[in-house]
Formats: sequence, C-alpha cells, structure tokens
Amino acid sequence: MNEHDNSRRHFLNASLVTAVTALIAPSVNAQKYTKTASQTEGPYYPKHQQFDKNSDMTKVDQRRGQAVGEIIIISGRIIDIDGQPVKDALIDIWQADKNGRYLHDDAPESAPLDENFQYWAQLKSDENGAYQVTTIIPGKYRVTEQWFRPPHIHFKVARRGLKELTTQMYFANNPLNQVDRLFLAASPEEQNSIKVNFINGQGKFDIILDKIT
Repeated sequence: MNEHDNSRRHFLNASLVTAVTALIAPSVNAQKYTKTASQTEGPYYPKHQQFDKNSDMTKVDQRRGQAVGEIIIISGRIIDIDGQPVKDALIDIWQADKNGRYLHDDAPESAPLDENFQYWAQLKSDENGAYQVTTIIPGKYRVTEQWFRPPHIHFKVARRGLKELTTQMYFANNPLNQVDRLFLAASPEEQNSIKVNFINGQGKFDIILDKIT
C-alpha cells in the first residue's frame, strides 16, 4: 500500500469517527436556562373574585377614572429551561396600589382603596410565550416597625407539564431592596432573575419555568 492510500484511509477513518461523535454527542449549542427564582406568595393573594381581571390594571371596567400612580408596561416571555416558548401559560398578577394597599381583608395599610385600580390581573401567554400587562409602580408597605417591603409585583405562572412558579418582581435600584429580608434571602443570581430595569416606563420580565421530572 502506498503513501497515498494510507493518507486516504486515515482521512476516511477520521471522518467516520467525527460523524459518529456528532450523532451521539450533545450539541455544543444546546443551552439550559436557569429557572426564575421562586418567592413567597405572601398573605395577600386575592380572596374574592372580581369581574375585571384583564391586562390593563390602570382602569376598571365601567369606571371612567384612572389609577393613581406612575404607569408602567411589563412585557416578557414565558419559556422553559430549554428556551422553548410556553403557550397558554396562566399568569396571575397581583400587587398593592400607589399607597401600598392591597385589595385584601388583611391588608396592612389603612389608606383608602383606589377604586380605579384593578389590583389583580389574569392573562395567558400567546403562541410565542409572550405576555404584557399595564399597571402602576406599587407603593411600599410596613411589615414591622423597622421593615418596609420595597415595591414589588407578585406573579404566579402555571402550565400543565411544567412546575408552577410563584415569584415577585422587584424594581432594580430601589434602595429598599437592599434591606428587604425576602429579596436578600435570594442569591445574587436569583436576585438578577427577579429584578427589572424600567426605561421610559417599560420593563422586560422573562419568566423561566422548570420541567416536571
């Protein structure tokens, strides 16, 4: 066998090994996403049904006024840890109003309720996993004499085949985050997954769900 034949055989063997390896090895481009950090549901999940739970929390159907507070738009995608969009995920969103008051019998703040604020929204992600809600920046509220909860918005996301997630979205750079016991209990990576920067009243909050194993 001459040198040319040896070189050709070596090339064919190397090509075969490469092809087989490509078939059995995981793709180097495969990416696993880190699931969004969970946070406590808290004591103020809505107890009473309400007729208006659409994606615009700054208005209430059949009322002409608008909620008090700085209006913001939160948008994002619901995806799984493989980066696949989650269609028809049920998203519950609830929060305090501008004065830190929840629509709840046990709400800690004594300020009057804002009759033009919706307090609770329920929506579903679209075929691309996308969602959007219009709301206001909630106020802080007192937990103890020394502890005020920073502005935050509660999210609960559920979809069959995936683990239900309850979390809280925080506003990046709010100084109360740095003294909040619940926020500080999360690791730096977890904190990054639940705090959002807002520019011109718009912020992006992607939510990543874990799979049921």
